[in-house]
Amino acid sequence: KRCNCCCSHDVIQQRSMAPFNVRQIILKISRNCSHIKDTFLNFAGNSGMMIIHKGYSDLSLNRPVVTMGVFDGVHLGHRMLLRRVVREAANTGSDSVAVTFDPHPRIVLTGDPAHLRFLTDIDERTDLLRDTGIGHLVIIPFTHELSRMTASEFVENILCRHLGVSHLITGFNHHFGRRHEGDNETLLNCSRSMDFRVTREEAFTLDGEAVSSSSIRKLIEAGDIIRASSLLGYDYFVSGTVVSGKRIGRNLGFPTANISPRFAYKLIPRSGVYAVEAELEGDARSHIAMLNIGLRPTVSDGAAHRTIEAHIIDYDADLYGKAITIRFRERLRDEMKFESVDALVSQLGRDREKTITLLRP
Repeated sequence: KRCNCCCSHDVIQQRSMAPFNVRQIILKISRNCSHIKDTFLNFAGNSGMMIIHKGYSDLSLNRPVVTMGVFDGVHLGHRMLLRRVVREAANTGSDSVAVTFDPHPRIVLTGDPAHLRFLTDIDERTDLLRDTGIGHLVIIPFTHELSRMTASEFVENILCRHLGVSHLITGFNHHFGRRHEGDNETLLNCSRSMDFRVTREEAFTLDGEAVSSSSIRKLIEAGDIIRASSLLGYDYFVSGTVVSGKRIGRNLGFPTANISPRFAYKLIPRSGVYAVEAELEGDARSHIAMLNIGLRPTVSDGAAHRTIEAHIIDYDADLYGKAITIRFRERLRDEMKFESVDALVSQLGRDREKTITLLRP
């Protein structure tokens, strides 16, 4: 319909419009018409769609209730914090906002980041955050320049000046700013001079254990995938692309999809055999599979790098070049070196039957 502001832009309001198209329209035309921007932001807020902001300039937020962090994994502790933000925003008629950073600050600040591993990349974090009910996600590019900003400068220049924060809710151990100097005391001091509220949430615990990204990473590194997934609130997953391999599995009667992870810093679980579910590009169904992570010592003696290979049960289509997501359900056993290829094949058959028993309805 016709926009009633002075610039007389045409505005199309269509309830079925895809979120991707709405964001495109906002980016293209709202720079010249604040009324159009407000119209679409109102539409997005009423439809429950999370609006993604790349950077913190030109934001039009309504007395926002804000939380901030990397949110690696978007685990149960993060979700408790985010639910508090959404609830407080609803109670006050405000926007709910999560502020995060990309790339992960440790990637930028570590001299040699090759050894770093994380639970999620920015796309995965965004998808998981979308499910929390947060209205706005502000993704701030993390740079060396930003890392040199003091905690009080970050609060004043970004949270107050650009976001207009009215209420900041943080986790129990949140630190930020140059050399992680900012803490809850810093925020309380800033809030008194800059006129916003601060609330610190207590640690979220499950079975007496504080839930944190670092503790979940340790569980995955140890192969305790069930416990890790219980702290995440979903099955841990790895997404990637199916690449060509040596066809060893096919020659053994167990064809495999060799997976190259999409995220270079993705944490891969401890070597071993897992019962998993595979989601394949172009296929609406998920498929049960058994997955091997490791060096394949029986058939590739002296291999230098671990491989990730999924045998998708009762499925034998060409997957090369296609996207795949593996969701880990249970660890079956350690990777082993067998005395013969026949012994390996026999064990693979037992692994297959156990996977079917565990995962087939």
